[in-house]
Amino acid sequence: MEDEAKTKDPKKDRELTSEGSLDRHLEQSPALEQARRASVVAHSIVIKLKEMGLPDEMDEDLSQFCTDLGDLWSAQMTLATQVETFLKKPHDAGKAGDDLVDLRSTIEHMAWHMKTISQPMDNITSWVYEQSEA
Repeated sequence: MEDEAKTKDPKKDRELTSEGSLDRHLEQSPALEQARRASVVAHSIVIKLKEMGLPDEMDEDLSQFCTDLGDLWSAQMTLATQVETFLKKPHDAGKAGDDLVDLRSTIEHMAWHMKTISQPMDNITSWVYEQSEA
């Protein structure tokens, strides 16, 4: 029980004692790095649009748009890696099935963001075009 508590403390990465927990941590690190990059992309979009003068009353649309676009950017990278991995693996029905399930999960995640980005993107796009006409 004491070892289990050590493996769950993110501040004490060096004290991970369970081999399985260490493996999980190492496997998650690339995902955490990709999440950080998606966050930077989303934040960069906020900065660009705010520097263009996007009004505060559009912050809800901006928040949704940036979150969705950042996640779509990240998911397309994941999808590309998953397709490459699938194609490079030797023929093994079980592993191929697992890869296809992973691909489907990523595609469904992207589809959800494609739906939720539509209205905020339309609103922001309209505002941007209005600025070009002013």
